[in-house]
Amino acid sequence: MPSEKAKDARGFQSPSRYVQGPDEIKKLPKIVKNYGGTALAIIDTFFYQRFSVEIPQMFAEADMAAYVVEFSGACSDAKLNELIAYCKALPEIPDAFIGIGGGQACDITKAVGAYFRKAFIMVPTALTTDAPTSASTIINNPGEQNRPVNHYKNPDYVVVDTNITIQAPPHMLISGIGDALATYVEARASFANNNVNYVGGGGYRPTLLSMNIAKLCFDVLMEKGRAAMLAAKNHLRTPAYEDVVEATALLSGLGFENTSVSMAHGLDAGFESLPIRVLHGTGVGYCTLVQLIVENDLELFEQVFDFCKDVGMPVSTYQLGLTDENRMECINILVDSVHGKRWSVSNLPVHVSRDTLLNAILYLDAYAAERL
Repeated sequence: MPSEKAKDARGFQSPSRYVQGPDEIKKLPKIVKNYGGTALAIIDTFFYQRFSVEIPQMFAEADMAAYVVEFSGACSDAKLNELIAYCKALPEIPDAFIGIGGGQACDITKAVGAYFRKAFIMVPTALTTDAPTSASTIINNPGEQNRPVNHYKNPDYVVVDTNITIQAPPHMLISGIGDALATYVEARASFANNNVNYVGGGGYRPTLLSMNIAKLCFDVLMEKGRAAMLAAKNHLRTPAYEDVVEATALLSGLGFENTSVSMAHGLDAGFESLPIRVLHGTGVGYCTLVQLIVENDLELFEQVFDFCKDVGMPVSTYQLGLTDENRMECINILVDSVHGKRWSVSNLPVHVSRDTLLNAILYLDAYAAERL
């Protein structure tokens, strides 16, 4: 979505249904029955051995049919075309498509389901990104910049089985918290800049509900994020964990799509140019701190910094993986890869020069050095 000033009309979009709790995956046959009697489960490699057996069994017990296919690697054009060809070779085009796995598995499932104009159901196994609820797919072709593809609808169902997500490595939840952490910070910046949101058709400003969802997402993280991380580290499904799951899976997804993104997401895209691997949400969480420095909101910056430090979010370029030998070179590459090239970096109510962005990153390192 390009930078564009919103007009009078307001817009809001969301998945048709969202369910969350222990063993919710067992309700898939009942959910799919709303759309027909057949489904294709596109399953992340990590979970394929388990669910390639369990999914067909649970559908057979309901007198329904479920095909399964393994998905690995990136959500690319090649993978999408491969899956479309696979579906066309089946005895029938399934009535629903189920994505089981991380963000890439969810994204590829949305793209396949949208291609055939069928129902698509997301079953995230970790809470790293906003992919499960959104109406878009990020295409990751080798050697190319990531490309968003917007679909005609959001997922029909999002099914979050917290007996599955609580078993995920804790750093996955840190990534999801980072992505969610940016939601309100970016929402208020974009709103102050009068930028449009992501609602289909374009030109829309956020609704009151949109802005309040973004704020609620932030408030839940501040109140219960630390307790949720402690629970996740010990694989204990507590009420605080369930609340933070909702914040990262539902509130964050609805918040970003219905308000828009800003510098935190724009700067995070630049990490692709560096010799370090940073999970999307983890990078966004770090970049939220940079954005708050640029906005000169030092009170909120200090609150968010303390939170990030407590939950294990990187708060300096050193914690991201840079060293004294490559730090300045990589920071300059990072800034040059996004400044003037990513519209979202400047989706703020203040002017953002190259020096402003560079100095904010260096200030964060200096601040972290004193606090860590």
